[in-house]
Amino acid sequence: PTRHLQLAAMSPSKMVGFMLGRIALGEYGRVGSAGVLEAVGVDPESQGTGVGRRMMLALEERLRAREVGAVVTQADWRNHAMLRFFDGAGFKLAPRQILVRDVHRMPLPNTDEEVERMPPLVRHLSGGDLEAVTRIDRQLTGQDRNEYLHAKLDEVLEESAIAVSLVAEDDGFVVAFAMARVDLGDFGHVQTSASMDTIGVNPGFSHKGIARALLTQMIDNLSALHVETLETEVSRSSFELLRFLYQFGFSPSQRLSLERRVAPP
Repeated sequence: PTRHLQLAAMSPSKMVGFMLGRIALGEYGRVGSAGVLEAVGVDPESQGTGVGRRMMLALEERLRAREVGAVVTQADWRNHAMLRFFDGAGFKLAPRQILVRDVHRMPLPNTDEEVERMPPLVRHLSGGDLEAVTRIDRQLTGQDRNEYLHAKLDEVLEESAIAVSLVAEDDGFVVAFAMARVDLGDFGHVQTSASMDTIGVNPGFSHKGIARALLTQMIDNLSALHVETLETEVSRSSFELLRFLYQFGFSPSQRLSLERRVAPP
């Protein structure tokens, strides 16, 4: 609850607007915390009167008090009214690309192909995996993100009603992980979608099919849950990760990643 920001705009007689957000600590490879604006709405009769702008200023004030330096969101490029609002609120295109993949069961492997090694064991993420996940993330990022990963583990294990995060083991040791959650309406989604915001493979096990095995199992699990799409957000400079995701069937989303700096006091 301390990481959620939920605002309402009131007239003398009724609520005329809402803004729902949360504080993210490092999703999608970001450095530092950011406020994530997940939903915003203004009563049609009150649109054009500055309600949305006042809510944005109130959100910024709360983020500033928590020393959060940026607010991020997403919008469909075809939603012109929403894009005009974000433009007027000072948002810019973020240096990240949103990728999406339809969810359907993965094809079975071709049994005629020679199998070079046994596939890794892929299982659900558990609370006892924090140390291994933190170690892999540190090898990849050069940073100790224990606080973020601990909070993320709590989120996907305790706050989410649907467990979709996975780890891969080799010889009993965790060598890769992927954290995701099922979204039921964030950023204006009308279909059930899942968002994968953290993934990592031990550098010593790269290019051995570990990440493919993880995502294949995740796609199969999401398909069984009738989730329609899997999304992720990747820095435009993460060329190797982008190449892998494109090869795995991801493609550019019709949604834009937007961000704005929180003005200092």
